[in-house]
Parts: sequence; C-alpha cells; structure tokens
Amino acid sequence: MFRKVIGTLGSRIFCTLIAFGIVIINSHEFGSEGLGTIGLFILGITILQNLTSFVGGPSLVYMLPRNDNFQLIFLSYVFNLLINIAGSILLVVFHLIEKEFLWQLLGASIFFSFYYLHSLVILSQEKIKIYNILALCQIILQLSLMLIFLYFFKIKNVSAYIYAYLFSYALVWLSSISLVWKNLRFSGFKNLVSLFKQMIIYGFVIQIANLAQLLNYRLSYYIIEFCSGRQPLGLFDLGTKLSEAIWILPKSMATVQYSKISNCEKDKVYAQKLTLAFLKVAFVFALLSTSILLCIPSQWIGWIFGLEFVESKLVIIALGFGIIILSCNIILSHYFSGFGKYKINTIASVIGLIITAGLGLSFIQTFTEMPYMKVIVSIAAITSFSYTVSFVFTFFCFLKDTQLKIKDFKIKKNDFQLLLNEIKKTLISGSR
Repeated sequence: MFRKVIGTLGSRIFCTLIAFGIVIINSHEFGSEGLGTIGLFILGITILQNLTSFVGGPSLVYMLPRNDNFQLIFLSYVFNLLINIAGSILLVVFHLIEKEFLWQLLGASIFFSFYYLHSLVILSQEKIKIYNILALCQIILQLSLMLIFLYFFKIKNVSAYIYAYLFSYALVWLSSISLVWKNLRFSGFKNLVSLFKQMIIYGFVIQIANLAQLLNYRLSYYIIEFCSGRQPLGLFDLGTKLSEAIWILPKSMATVQYSKISNCEKDKVYAQKLTLAFLKVAFVFALLSTSILLCIPSQWIGWIFGLEFVESKLVIIALGFGIIILSCNIILSHYFSGFGKYKINTIASVIGLIITAGLGLSFIQTFTEMPYMKVIVSIAAITSFSYTVSFVFTFFCFLKDTQLKIKDFKIKKNDFQLLLNEIKKTLISGSR
C-alpha cells in the first residue's frame, strides 16, 4: 500500500513541478490578465466535469465492482457528451466564458471528461501505477505542445495554452482506450434505464458535495472578475495555485485511501487506523509546507513569475490557515466516500459554500469600490474561513462515526516511525 502512496506522491510532485513550469511560462508570456483568462477557462472545464460526474464520476469507483461494467461505462460516455455540449453553450450564453473560446472549451471538456472516466475505471481496479503514468504523460504532453505552439508556430496568446491542454487530453484518452475496453464484454442494453437511475441517485449525492466544494473553491474567481477585472484575477489565481500545491501529499494519500476503503469496506477498524495515520501526516506536512511558503519573500515570486505578481504573496498569507485545514479535510472526506457516506461530505461542502457565497455576495457592492488588492485579500480570507467551518463539521462527524477521542489525534513519534518503517520496506523491496 505504501508503495502506491509513494508512487502516487512522486507522480503528483512531478506533475506539479511541470504544472508550475507551465504557470511560469504563462505568467511571462501572457501576464496577469492572461493568467486570469486561463483561470476562467479551466474553471469552466472543471464545472462541466463536475456536472458530467453526476453520472460516471467518483461513484464509479464504488459501483464498478458491483455492477455491469460495460453498461456503466456506456451510460457515462453518453451522459458526458450531452452535458459537455449543453454546458459549454450555457457557459457562453451566461458570459462565464468568452464566445471566441466556445469550440476550444467544448473540445477540451469532452476529451478531459472521457480521460477522467477512464482514469476512474483504472483506479477502481487499483491499478495505481497505470493511473499515475497516464497523469504524467498528460502533463508532459501539455508542456511539450505548448512550447511547440509558442516558439515554433509563434502563437503568442492564451490559445497556445488552450490548444496544448486540449490535444494533450485527447492523446492520453486515446492511449487509455485499450486499457479500459479490452476486458469489457458487450452485455446488451437490458436494464439500462434502471441502472441509469441508480447512477443518478448515487452520483447525485456525491456530486452535490463536489460541485458545492468546487463553487466554494472558485466562486471567488467570478466575484473578483466582476468587481476588479481580469488582471487582479490573475494575481489571485497565481496565489491560489501556489497555496493549493500543498495539497499534493494529502491528495496522493487520499487517492490510495479511497481505493483501499472502497474495496474492503467491511474492515472498518483498518479504515479508521489508515485514516487516522494519514490525517496526522497530512496535517504536519501542510503545516510545515505552508510555513515554508509564507517565509518565501514576495520579491522571489516577482523574480520567478514576473514583477506584476509580487502582490500574490498577500493571497498566500490570507489562504494559509484554510489550506492547512482543508488538507486534513481531504483525508476525512475520502474516509466517508470510501464507505459511501456522501451525505456528510455534501453537508460540509454546502456549509462552506453558503459562507463563501453569503459573505462574498453580500459585500459585492463594497468590493466594487475597494482597491483591487483589498478585494482579493478579503475574498481569500473568506475562503479560508469557509474551509475551516467545513472541516469542523466533518471532524465531529468522524469522531461520532469512529468513537475516537480527541487524545487519539495527538501526534506521536511512533506514528511517523511506523510510516517511515513502511516506506523503508517499500523502497528496499522496490530496489531488488
């Protein structure tokens, strides 16, 4: 198991490093306004992905071992295609994406959702290595294609990034087709309606939580653009990306945690022990990483990303505490997801969204009259507060479900010694 954690962590670190390389290139080539445009484009794709996941989303990891795989994947494909077409048009109609990017958004969202579907199937089979390899291939392809578009074809605008994103996901989706479909047998279309209803019911509970969480994370983007414009949004986007990089380890552990719990849901003691260990590690890692990030001089940010991004340091400061808290919440939410208790995650996410939307929208008139830096720092602080409240709710639900005491969460040397020993064993066995 720890080999899977190490492999997933390693791939995520590598992907994150390349992603930051892409951000550095984008910041110098397109400036803060360009980063703001890219941020909105990716947000549009993420919204569509969350909508398509009402059928064929994370619930597949739970449903695939228990249902007809061919029918599940077929229904997911059809639903994904329809939602992406309708959703892309609606995003343009409501001016959340520029009209000129409609076809790029449609293509990118379709290929991303198809790839994401395949990755969930692979994850459900506990093929973590293949899952990680595909993620690495995608980000390497994206960087390579963007460099080609920028410096060979001389496309000196955000289209270079957008087309690189689109084609990279198209290629990894194509390469993953055989991995997913080779073991499937055509089982006909009998009982499709009843299975679709089951997927909707089950996926609805999950995705309401994920959609609420996404809006909690990113509603701030639309508020900032409305109140201050695209350039301040670019500053906020960079500060957010730098802060959320801390989630590398928690998300890596959560990926393995979810897969393990979903496939051994009867062993609740093991799940609790695993979650508690991961929670402690996630907290310590997030605390140390955030502290290091906060100590980085703002001048360094300006040197790396460009002088106009110096002020992004204030966003990092405002988000810091919330990032640490949410690192812990990632582990707890995957515990409940693994047992199919998505209602708890839904309530926690909705609580966070209500706080972000309530405070953010209630001050929107004030924000329009404030200097842009005060706006983005205020929004970041509101976001951090909403993360904290969501975690408090999830934490007390975890205590109630596991019957653990507060003293059980005390960080001990033995906790880390146990993890280090397991990692050492993994590295030794892997080197043989």
